[in-house]
Amino acid sequence: MQTCPYCSEDVKKEAKKCKHCGETLDVTLRAAEEAKRSNSGGNVINVAASASSSSSSRGFSSRITGLDWLLIFFTGGLWLIVVALRGR
Repeated sequence: MQTCPYCSEDVKKEAKKCKHCGETLDVTLRAAEEAKRSNSGGNVINVAASASSSSSSRGFSSRITGLDWLLIFFTGGLWLIVVALRGR
């Protein structure tokens, strides 16, 4: 048995993740997860930057405001009808 450095609970010596807190104990697996996380974060930023640079085309998604997104979420998508009709 070994002690988890994150939650101080006892875990098996061959464990790759702590069953109590879910932290990755294996050094190589942790490095792979961090690399994957940093790569996906960069892609999200690039997508957002490319979407804002193409807003001059005045596509459907460029007419949707933050309030619209909130109402779309809470109405289960029904607010999209209002947004579509408003754009005509």
